[in-house]
Amino acid sequence: MPKNENLTNQVYQTLKNRIINNEIMPNTYLDEKGLCDSLGASRTPVREALARLEQDGLVVSIPRRGVAVSELSLQTILELIHIRKVMEPSLLRPYFRLYDKNVLRTFRERQEQVIRDNDVDAFGLLDYEFHKYLYESTGKRHVIKLLSYVCDQHQRIRTHDFFRWRRLTQGAHDHLNIIDALLADDYDLAYQLLVRHTSEMEEYYHGLLMNDVQSYEF
Repeated sequence: MPKNENLTNQVYQTLKNRIINNEIMPNTYLDEKGLCDSLGASRTPVREALARLEQDGLVVSIPRRGVAVSELSLQTILELIHIRKVMEPSLLRPYFRLYDKNVLRTFRERQEQVIRDNDVDAFGLLDYEFHKYLYESTGKRHVIKLLSYVCDQHQRIRTHDFFRWRRLTQGAHDHLNIIDALLADDYDLAYQLLVRHTSEMEEYYHGLLMNDVQSYEF
């Protein structure tokens, strides 16, 4: 891999992780020179990384103003949650047999540890990692592309301060049940559990947003 391409990938991944984990908040303008200085990169890889992030829907170019992290409005959040509920279970169902059971067992152990520790930060990262594993393991380019977008955007919702202090352990318990169904080769149950997981997630977030919309900063 050419050196400049490798640097572009590094800059892209660094900025992507900061955006989806809300280290850089929605609507924040990204100063190109400041990024170059902080990341130790020249303008070319920074510009190329920003172009890729714009394709991902994580940043937007605003004429005469520059590049900003895309918004995370109430309407956007509800739309993304609904899209995930509709897409994820149906797209993953044909590939349940492909998952490595040793990897699933490792995820199970880590989920149990997160529950024992009541570690909200660790759960947010593990939640993202688990769903990413589920779609990347399909090996299907278009499935990966579609669910990658949904998963990355949902991580921005999952790690937003508005939700972090309200984080329940229900999501981790849901993952344990899904993993157990996959380990038992009960794919119909795994599908039903994934449907319930995404549906209850939509209801939960929708309720929070509707009840607390006055205190939510977009």
